[in-house]
Amino acid sequence: MSPIILDIHSLNNNAVLEHCWTPVFEQLRETVLIFDEQMRILKANQAWHNFSHAGTGDLTTQLYPEDLYCFVNEMQSQLGKPVQIRLIDHRQALAWFEATIKKIELESQGAGSSSRRIWCMIAREQTDLVKARSVKDAQQRMLKGILQRMPIMMYRSRNNPDWTMEYVSEGCQRITGHNEQELLNTPLYGQLIHPDDREYVWQNIQQALEWHGCFHIRYRLMDGTNHVRWVQEIGQGVYSDSGMVLGVDGIVFQTQAETLH
Repeated sequence: MSPIILDIHSLNNNAVLEHCWTPVFEQLRETVLIFDEQMRILKANQAWHNFSHAGTGDLTTQLYPEDLYCFVNEMQSQLGKPVQIRLIDHRQALAWFEATIKKIELESQGAGSSSRRIWCMIAREQTDLVKARSVKDAQQRMLKGILQRMPIMMYRSRNNPDWTMEYVSEGCQRITGHNEQELLNTPLYGQLIHPDDREYVWQNIQQALEWHGCFHIRYRLMDGTNHVRWVQEIGQGVYSDSGMVLGVDGIVFQTQAETLH
């Protein structure tokens, strides 16, 4: 945009638009608009026509009302930073865009005439990306809510007899009686496993890792007061491209089991 902006001086309206415009804009998937300070669209490319089913007109009718203040601020700031906006298409559906807005200063065309400004906006639609992020955020909120409400501990551990934890969810306190800081990067979890169950846990997990399968085991944990807690654990290995075991991912939850193995 810079060479176009810097070369515009002392031109009438039609000449300005022709000078600003290039046929390349018509080939872009991004929307390109030139508009004045009243936000009247003076020129638009084919991408805009496809989106709005309109050419020139009032940009404010297509801009989502909540984004108008942000849009006008960006027009005046001259910072050229991308701004997130929502536009209304010809079906009255909302679409999300990342837009860059550049101000073009025009010199006056004679004594007593005032200078004029126009703006050029290049906007890339991001509706699919925004919706995907929204779904992902909703899933993460739902998962976090489940993990907070239920006696469940998700984890990632190293594959060693201490099961050194690299990540544990908030439910670890209810499962083990210990918080995240106490469990992370320490041998504590392995020490909490009942001495009579440690070999059973190790052998079953190693066998599943060798087969690249899931394991489902039941064993006892000892809390800080030596109270026995029965738990079930489901997990699987994390592997490198060469098949090396990098760690173990799994979930531990309380159970009412009364018999071992």
